[in-house]
This record gives sequence, structure tokens and C-alpha cells, in this order.
Amino acid sequence: MSKRFAEDSRDGDQAYLKRQKISFASNVQTPNPAEDIRSARKLSQLLAFDQDVPRSRHAIQSFKVFLESIANVENDTTPKVAILKEFLESQIPAEGDESAVYLGDLVRTWSFASQSNTDVLLSAVPSIFALLLKALSNILDLKDYGLRIGRMLLQKPQQELISRGLTASKAKEFIISPALRLLREIVTFDCGSLAKHVFRTRDETFKGLSRDLGIKNSGDGAEDRKKPSVRTNALRLILSLLKFLPLESKRELLNQRDIVNALIRNIREDPPFLIREILEGLTNSVLKDELLPRDAKTKVVNANSLARIAMLYRYHQPDEELEDNPVTKSVDEAAHNFLVLACTSPNIGILNRQAGYYPRGVDPDEIHNAGVEERFIDLGIDNIEWMDKFAETVPVRNTILSEFVQELRPWSNMQQSDLLLAIFKSAPELIAGYFIGKRDFSFEPKLTATWIGYAALIFSTLQLPIPEYFGHPKQYARLPPPTSIVLENILPQALSQKVLTRCLSHSNNLVTFFVVRLLCVSLIKLRDTLKMYHEADPGSRNIWAQSADRLVSEICQRYPSIKDVISSFRNISKTDLMQREAITKLLVLYYEVIPRVALDAKFDVSAVLSEVLLTMDETTNTHQDRVMRFMELANLFQFAHLSPGMRWFTKAGGLTISPFMAMLKLLAGAPPGFPLLKLRSVIESVVTEHQIFQSKTSLSALHTFIIRLRELRGDNAGIVWEFLDDCVSRCAANPVKYIFALEELQSDAHKSGDGNLPVSLVTLAMAEQWLFLQKNVEREVLKDVADFLTAHLAGSLQIKEDKKVLKRAIQNLISNTEDSSIRVILEHTRKLVDNISVAHLDKEGSKILELNEKSHTVSKPEDIILEDLLGSPEVEKEDNNALTRWAMKEVDEVIEAGHASALVKLLSSKHLSVRKEAVTNISKFSAKLKESSYEEKEQIWLLLAEVVETAKKLVDQEPIPNIISSFASSAIAVVNDPLHCLYPKINKFLSQGPAWDVDKVPLMYKILDEAPSLDDAHYLEIAWLLNYMTDGLQTPADMSIFRKRRVFEKLFSLYNNPYLAPGLRDKILRILYKATTIEGGSTTLITRFSSVTWLQAQAALIDGTTLKALLQKILESSDQKRIQGWSKQSATELETLVTI
Repeated sequence: MSKRFAEDSRDGDQAYLKRQKISFASNVQTPNPAEDIRSARKLSQLLAFDQDVPRSRHAIQSFKVFLESIANVENDTTPKVAILKEFLESQIPAEGDESAVYLGDLVRTWSFASQSNTDVLLSAVPSIFALLLKALSNILDLKDYGLRIGRMLLQKPQQELISRGLTASKAKEFIISPALRLLREIVTFDCGSLAKHVFRTRDETFKGLSRDLGIKNSGDGAEDRKKPSVRTNALRLILSLLKFLPLESKRELLNQRDIVNALIRNIREDPPFLIREILEGLTNSVLKDELLPRDAKTKVVNANSLARIAMLYRYHQPDEELEDNPVTKSVDEAAHNFLVLACTSPNIGILNRQAGYYPRGVDPDEIHNAGVEERFIDLGIDNIEWMDKFAETVPVRNTILSEFVQELRPWSNMQQSDLLLAIFKSAPELIAGYFIGKRDFSFEPKLTATWIGYAALIFSTLQLPIPEYFGHPKQYARLPPPTSIVLENILPQALSQKVLTRCLSHSNNLVTFFVVRLLCVSLIKLRDTLKMYHEADPGSRNIWAQSADRLVSEICQRYPSIKDVISSFRNISKTDLMQREAITKLLVLYYEVIPRVALDAKFDVSAVLSEVLLTMDETTNTHQDRVMRFMELANLFQFAHLSPGMRWFTKAGGLTISPFMAMLKLLAGAPPGFPLLKLRSVIESVVTEHQIFQSKTSLSALHTFIIRLRELRGDNAGIVWEFLDDCVSRCAANPVKYIFALEELQSDAHKSGDGNLPVSLVTLAMAEQWLFLQKNVEREVLKDVADFLTAHLAGSLQIKEDKKVLKRAIQNLISNTEDSSIRVILEHTRKLVDNISVAHLDKEGSKILELNEKSHTVSKPEDIILEDLLGSPEVEKEDNNALTRWAMKEVDEVIEAGHASALVKLLSSKHLSVRKEAVTNISKFSAKLKESSYEEKEQIWLLLAEVVETAKKLVDQEPIPNIISSFASSAIAVVNDPLHCLYPKINKFLSQGPAWDVDKVPLMYKILDEAPSLDDAHYLEIAWLLNYMTDGLQTPADMSIFRKRRVFEKLFSLYNNPYLAPGLRDKILRILYKATTIEGGSTTLITRFSSVTWLQAQAALIDGTTLKALLQKILESSDQKRIQGWSKQSATELETLVTI
């Protein structure tokens, strides 16, 4: 023991006391400034082991300054990097010296600090190692030295030193944090090269880690990002391990329950920057790791952790970064994005496969218990054990989400509401269980934030779409879903009839409005549900129909009675337009969806209609008010149409026109973009019932009449409306009278015996009343009526009503007119025909568009109708870029992105050079495919080889028929998918020979006449056939193949199949329409396949606009001379006969 000198003591008494334990804080003076390191030797001498603590600390501090200067990119660090490299090279132990340790002086200093309990060095040494690794990670040339340091630190003696730091007292955060930082630098060095080694030594490197995750910032105020707490350092270590560990090690780490639970246990108390790091790390390293199995993800993303993260929606700590950087996401936004991703992504989150409205443990295709054996009494739906089993609890497959959603408070936070709706949309099986679990949540009408939030949640939930086939894969199951589950998805238990009735009669209009809108959405969803029930397979002894009846019966017990709805409507103020529109829509839905409830009370809608119609003309109405009244009137007209005993042509309540004419006026004056589909259907129904307008022409007489009504302007417009209303009412009251008058006109006009074309009866009523009108109105009014009649008659001629009858009607009008100026107006009718606008519906049938021959490039109305309904028949343009595009792509991309299909289609090019290049490129790609490791290469190679072999025979003389190239290009996708329904048939076709017959339609008879390869795939096969046939019909040569192989005969027979799947008939008509665009196509259809007779029969059966337009198109595009010679009649005469 060395001698102590008295002058080293601070006072004289201390010299005579017993030697005390040295305290560094009281004995060490302020360290000297860091030394300037200019050589590796100087650095080695500086870091040499020394038991003197102040000198060792000074050396480490100097080394720290040196390393920090290297990290400063603003200075030229090349000389210092060279010094560091020389120093690290000099520290490598000599070969054969197994006891030597790399950077032995620093390690000995660390060991000495551990033995002597020198806290300062226990903190400084791991800090300098961490800083050294951080500096080396940015210098590529020094990577090997960093790996050597990392391996040295993971040796057993150094593991114990690290463990000593990790397990230090909680109060010594300055010792724990450097050890954690050192481990993190080892893990992240060289993209995680040593991460697996750190995890293997977890007995030492993870010691005390779960405890360290709970040591928070001990200082006052918020945690400083530059001075992270122990928990922050520990979390960053865990997140780095999750990022860089291989799959199996990551799974083992996630099985460390104490560590994983500590990650999120107190996340609500963490600073904002740390929360963002945690959520981002878990997202990238756990959720988006597609190789990590779901059971491993649930270790960290489970109901408890999700609930703790959901608490961040109410996070209120100040966030300085958010103020400094607007791009940074707030904590609640980051938490919301994480939860949505975790709960709604089936591939990367915890969302499990589910079956929609069918609960776990139910097999809806197992019907042996449904009473189908003859020796048992058929109880129908009552014999299904599980049908009424799920009124209290609903077993689900997503148990984690089911538990989690019950913890959310969507009525108090919009983001939680959005999250819950996203979960419901991804997992509809949770909806019923959620509302059953919330059945004690009162929905008694109280205008509070909670009530409004809960009502908004239910409203949004009811708007979610119904799962396809109710959640059953591919098709409807044999048995319907449990009624109780469907019921909860349409109207939850909390919304009982008693509660809803109270809401409707509540004094606050907002409560009433919420409930009315909610009932509307519920009824719409019920209507869609019943439609799906009717679409389902009617087998199983009509169990689906029984289930639908039970569903309606039970849900009607929850809806308020129609009397309460009517009472609520009567109590609404006439100025509350939004409320009135909503409740009139509800009345319509009652009649449409649940008529058994709607017919319990009578409601005279005529008086209400009169009141609303009278307010429409008020000048005080704003544009928005007029739109709302339009919507209310549209609802009332629908309601009136559904009400028995509605008198459409009787004026009531001081109205100058009848309700029917008011409905036409509403339709004519509707604002642009206003939805008119339902109102139009009501008008068409009334018109058809009373025979006011003819409906046999391809363009509607009713819609053309509405176009004329839109043109009514001026001071006398009201009198014109009254005149038209009188004509329409007379026509509806006595249609037989005008039918006889029409027959008389037709007999006079068609004395030659040729066919009669249709004429609207209202035209005859106008002509009859014209004579009496002249005696009762002034000359100016008469002019306005004459202008309307002229435009109406010109429009009738334009839509191809009977020209001779209309001409005779015009002559009668002129002869019965005394005023010469008005006669001039009527004589102007013929000149207006070419310029008059006629009506045409858009694709959805909801808007009446004006069509004028001179203002449109497509001059024929039937062309526009066919293009809207069947699509444009334009021939596909050649994609010559396909010859070079595939060369730079991988094999899988060439096949899956359609480049191979595009190459095959070029075999039908009209250019010889393109065809030759296509053959060459297909051959090259086939060779490349043969040598690749692509999974389906054999079958695709065989297909391409046969295509090349087939093309070689023709490519020099003529193009390959489009039907062949279209088949080949479509077949590539089939042979690339072994699960495709046509995979067996295509492969059998390929095995028949090395070349194909180019004058045949491949697989047509195999698909149409033989059984499908897979059950229930017959119509899928037909759809594929029709698609490639449509694509393959482009030239007269293709039409010749269709004629030779009698393709259209097969298509006509297929069209008449009563069980044909939806959409297939349109595909057949699309092929016919495309044939009319090919030279000689229409003539072939008429002369070889009797298409006129067939279309005439089909149009008579279903009265379809498309069929009539297609027939007209075929007749107009045919060879007139050829048709006249073939049928002894012109195409115009044929058209006349067909229209009759």
C-alpha cells in the first residue's frame, strides 16, 4: 500500500482518520482539455491501460472528441480516418497469442472499472465502444475492423461486462444506457451482420432488459431526444433486433413474453418521437414481414396491445416536432394508421379468413340435417339446428379483433369510428357480435354527443356493403345464414320498435332526422338482402325463401309502424325541406320493401302533392330549396304510384294541371344532374297502363315529348300546359276512342295495304282538341300551342312514327286552322324534322339526353343506343411495339403482363414484315422460356410452339385469322393458371397435334355442347369463349369462318337458354353488333342466318330497346340490292314489317 501524504488532505484532521473509500466525485479534479491526436502511436499511448482513473477518463474523453470529429462531415476527415485505421490495425493481436484481446487496453480498463466499481469508467468505456462502432459504420473501408470489434465484444468476458452494465441499479441510468447503446450499435453494424450473434448470447445481453424497458425519464419535464432515457435506448435495441434478425430468431424474440409485453405496456406515457419510432418499427419489421407467420405477429399485436395503442387516440403530451415539421404525423394519426393496417390487412396483419354472415363452426353446405329425407317430416328451416342459435353470442374466427372492438369508443372519437368501420368492412362477421355485446347500450333519444356519435356509427355500419354470397366462397351456400346475424346487420338490437317510435315523436328535429335517415339505410339494406336471398339457389326445399320470410317477419317487429311514420311526417314544418325529403323517402321504402307494414294505414297523398306543387312556383324559393322540393316531389310521386287508388288525371287542391302532368313538368324542369331513374319509371308505368304514348320505336316517344316540354317558355306557357293536360287526360280516360280514330287514319293512309307504323294516341287527342282551342283562346296563345304541336309532330317523325298517318294529321290541323299565320307555322313541320332534337337515355337510364342529327358525329340514334349498351365495335389497333418490348423483360413479366399475348396477336397483322417478325420473336421467347425456371413453362412453351407451327404455313401468304390469334392469346392466361376452369380442355386441345385448323373456331363445340371441366363452371367457360370470339371477329375473312362453322346458329340457340347467366346475352348481342360493322356482315346475317326473323321474335317476347336498335342497324347496314333480290322486298319494307 502506498504512503499517503498530508498535503493531499483537505484539512489536518483527515490525515489521522482511517483511510476511506475513494469517491471520484470528491477527489477527481475537472479533466484537462482533450489532447490533439495526430498519429496512431499517440492514440495507442493515450489509450494504454492505466489504473489512474482521471488519466483513463481523460484518455477516453480525448478519443471521444477524435471520433466525433471523424463523424463531422463538414471537415476533411481523411487524415484522421487514416490515423484510426492505422491504430485499429496495430491493435490486432499477434498470431498464436490466444490470450490477447483486440483493443486490449480499452477492455482491460473496462474490466478494471468493473472490479473496482468505478462507475465513471463503467459508463465511459461502453460509450466509447458504441461511438467507435458508429464511426466505423460510416466508413466502408473500415468495416472489417468494426466486425472484429463486434465479435470481440460478444466474447464471454465482454458479455459479462455488458451484463454488468445492463443490471446496474435503476438509479445508475448513466451506466445502463451506454450498455444498451453499445448493443444496438453491434446489432445494426453492417446491416445486422452481428444481430444473430447478439441474440444467441441473450442470456447475458438480454439480462435485465425487461426491467430496463420500464425505466423512464427521471428528469423534470419532457424527455430530450438528444438525451434518451433507459427505456428509449432499450426500445431502440429491441426494434433494431426485430429489423435485422433472421426469421427464426425473430420468432424466438417475439416469444420473449416479458420483453414483448414491456414494449407497449406504458406506450401512452412515452414521448411523441418514441411512439412514432415504436409504431414505425412494428409496422416495418413485424406487420409487413410477409414471411413472419400470423401466430408470431399475434405475440406483439394482440387484443391487449391493440387496446393500449388505441389509448393513443387521447394522447395529449406536447409535440414540438409536429410544430417544427408539418410533414410529421401526429401521434393519434400514426396510431390510427398502424391500427388500420394491423386490423384490416389479411396478408400482413392479424385479420383472419372469415365467412361473412356465417359464424365459426357452421357448414352451410351440409344439408343432411335440414329434413330432406322422405321418411322424416320436412320442417324446413326449423329443422336446421343452428339457425336460431346465435341470438346471444356469435362465434367468430377473428377472436382478437372481436375482443379489441369492444374496447373502442367510436361515439367519442372520429378516428376510432373510422377504425371500427374499416374493421367491419374487412371482417363483416364481427358486426353482429359487436352489437349483441352492446345491447345494453341505451339508444333512448337524448340529444347528447354520445347519442349522436352512436347513431352516426350505426348509420355508417348499415351503409357497409353486404358480403358477396353472404361471405360464402365462390357462390351461394345451400343454406342461408342465421337469421339473427342477418338481423343484427340490418337493424341492431339497440334499435327496438319502442325506442325508434320515441325518436320519431321526439321534440327535437335533429333526433327525428337521424332516425329517419337510419331507417332509410336499414330498409335499403333489407331490400338488397332480400334480393340476394331470391338470387340464391332455390333448392334445399325452398329454405332460402322460408328464411327470407322469417327475416321480414322478425325485422318488421323492430321497425316503427307506418302510422307513427305518417304522424311524424305530418308534424314536420313545411319549411323543413331536408326533413321532409328524408321522411318521404322513408314512406316510399316502407311500401317497396315491407308492404305488409305499409298497408296497415291509409294515407291520402293527393292533398300533400297539391300543397307541395303549389309551393314549387313560389318566387321566394332559392335554388337549394327548389332542389330539395324536387326530391320531395319525386318521393311523393313514387309513393303515390305505390298507393292503391291514386287518381293521376284528376285535378285537386286548386291545381291547374293533373298530378300526372305535374310529374311530367317536374321531370322536364329538373336541375342538371338530378337523378331521374325512379321518377321516370313511375311515369313510364302510368303511360303504359293508359296507352298515352307508343313504345314500339327504338327511341322513346315519351322522352321526346319531355324534350318538347323543356322548350315551353313565355307568358303563355301555363295555358299550353293546361291544354296538354286536357289532351292527356282525355286520352287516358277514353283510349278506345282514339284507337278507333287511329285505325281509321291508318286505313285511309295505307290504302295500298302496306304495314302500319306506331303513332302515339296523345297526338290524335291534340289534333282533336285543336279545333275547340281556337274558339276559346287568344291569337298569341294559339301561336304558342301551334309552335309546340309543330315541334311535337316533327319529333314524332324523327323517331320514325308512322309518316303517312302523321302527314294526314298535319293536313287535318292545317285545314282546320283559320288564321293564315298559324297555318304557316303548322306547314313548317316537315322542315323541322332534320333539325329537331329527340330523346336518348344515358347508359344508366337516369338522364334524358337530347340528340340532334346535325350536331353529332354519329347520325343514327340506333348506333348511339348500341354503343351505350354493348360498347363500341371498333377494331383493335395493332401494337407493333410488342415486337421489342418483351426483350428487356423477365419471363414471368412477359407472360403475366400480356406481352406474349400481344406478340401472338401480331400474327394477324396485314403487314407481311410484321407477321414475320412476330413469328421470329415468338420463337426466341419460346427458347428463353424453355431455359427458364418458370413454373408453368412447359404448357406455355407447347402452346407457343403450336402457334408458330400453325403460322409458318400461312404467314407468307396471308394473315392468320383473327379468331385463331385471339384464341391463342387468350389461352396463354389459361395455361398459366392451373386452377382456371378451362385448363383441362385447353391442354387436351394442345395434345391433339402440332398445328391447328385455321378455318375452325377452337373449342366452340367442346364448350357449348360438352359438360364443364369443373362443376358450376359452364357459364364461366361460355363467357371466356364469347370474349375471345368478340375479339376475333374483325375482318371479312373472320366473318367467313363464322358463316362456314355456323357460329351464329349456335349463338342464337344459346341466347334462348332460359337459365343463361346474367351478362352473357349482352355478349352475344355484342358479337352480332360487331358483325354489322364488317363489310357484308349484315347481309350474311340476314340471308344465311335469318337474323331478322330471330330478332323480331326476341323483341316481341321482351320488348327490348337493344334488340330493336340492333335489328334496325342490321337492316340499314345490309346490301340493299342483295336483300331485295333475296326477299323480293327492300330493307325499308322489311323494317316496316318488323316494326309492326
